[in-house]
Amino acid sequence: MATYTDYVDKVQQQYANSSTTDNIKPDKYVIKSHTYPSDLGSQDLQHYVLFNINVRGKSSINDSGKLFEVTRAESSGGMTSEQLGTSAIVGAGVAAGAGGAAIVGSVAKAVPGAAILAQTRSQAAATKLGQAIPGLIGAGAGFAAGAAIVSQNDLLKPDTTHRISDAIALYVDGPPTVKYNMNYATKDLGSLMGLLSGSVFDQSDSAAAGEALAAVAVAMAKIPGAFGAADLQSAISKASGTALNPFKEVVFESVDFRSFNFKYKFFPKNAGESQAVQNIITLFKIHMHPELSAGRLFFIAPSEFQITYYFNSAPNRYFHKFRPCALESMDVSYGADQFTAFKNGNPTEIHMTLSFRELEILTRASIKEGY
Repeated sequence: MATYTDYVDKVQQQYANSSTTDNIKPDKYVIKSHTYPSDLGSQDLQHYVLFNINVRGKSSINDSGKLFEVTRAESSGGMTSEQLGTSAIVGAGVAAGAGGAAIVGSVAKAVPGAAILAQTRSQAAATKLGQAIPGLIGAGAGFAAGAAIVSQNDLLKPDTTHRISDAIALYVDGPPTVKYNMNYATKDLGSLMGLLSGSVFDQSDSAAAGEALAAVAVAMAKIPGAFGAADLQSAISKASGTALNPFKEVVFESVDFRSFNFKYKFFPKNAGESQAVQNIITLFKIHMHPELSAGRLFFIAPSEFQITYYFNSAPNRYFHKFRPCALESMDVSYGADQFTAFKNGNPTEIHMTLSFRELEILTRASIKEGY
């Protein structure tokens, strides 16, 4: 009977034999698994959930254990990192240019000739403040400088994600569930839209034409009065027992990102399992939080989690697949109704709840792929 250890050995061997690793030391591909319970993958525990971790390229966490780059699926409805980066560069240029124009305009009003001076000063002669605020040297130069800052600064360049060697394997806590949710909205297109559709004017009988004119008259019957608004439209509708057709339509708007919750109860049987549980909790906490940049002015985004249901050391094809997820919240309770601990202080019971949100938009193509 295959076990989770067999899976680790298999994946390690695949990485070691990969043609892309010819110049990389084989020990880089050793997967360090954090497993609970210790007999996970045995005959009685063939179902389990594997949490792989994808760290940011700018992250320093487990830098030596990065295995391969993870890219966004082509079937996702969102933008790739490269597309987001291009948008950011152009957007930064537009924002800097607009800001520069606004600043120059304000200075020109306060100091005659200041705008001409700001626009003709060379960028090389600008002060550090002027370099930090590109708008001070004019809208055109601001656009170029703003775009350059984003495109050339390593911290602001599009980031990548990389699978690392740490993996967490936990028992299946309950029936695997998934919820798909689409967003639709009810919109009033209005009576005018009905008139413009041509369905009335294409008719030849005079009654239809008269109805069209009456609809226009009722729609325009809201006029201001000397002692408040005279809602003649409502009066006409009340008296005639009619109401304008608002031509309502249900319009598709967007796709919700899926959310997933996992609840676990840990009852360590020995010191080894107790330590394994602590390692698992610590690993989830570390990777759900951001890092600070070297200058402490930016956050580097937290890691992502790739979740997979397994059965007998292979992905379970009968369950839904997951796109990369962010760990949004994590609750840990050391004990249930009362607290108890081993002689060394380790708690005898720990409860953990994890809430994930998927990071990619699903499309019809995604569903065909098993998501």
